[in-house]
Amino acid sequence: MALTPPTSGLIAMRIGQEFGPPEEFERSLERAIERGGERGATIVAVLDLGDLATHIPQVDGPSWNTVPLVHLHRGQQPTEEDWAVANAIVERLERYR
Repeated sequence: MALTPPTSGLIAMRIGQEFGPPEEFERSLERAIERGGERGATIVAVLDLGDLATHIPQVDGPSWNTVPLVHLHRGQQPTEEDWAVANAIVERLERYR
């Protein structure tokens, strides 16, 4: 199943800036999910930089300065509700950046 980014909202714009076109976003996340194994991978917002990144449990160390946005497992697609919550978080963080 292809991982497709959201098509609207601030989160869609930020994913385009951070990951590039949808195909690159999909490849990047599939690699991260593969590295994460059973634990998958999480798209996070880095607080001090305002960037989006991918955090891989047990591969990356603890991450005290990030906010989890969407957690992904192999073969699963984030729902519209997942993207809506992530978008609301990114919008709120943008106010304080």
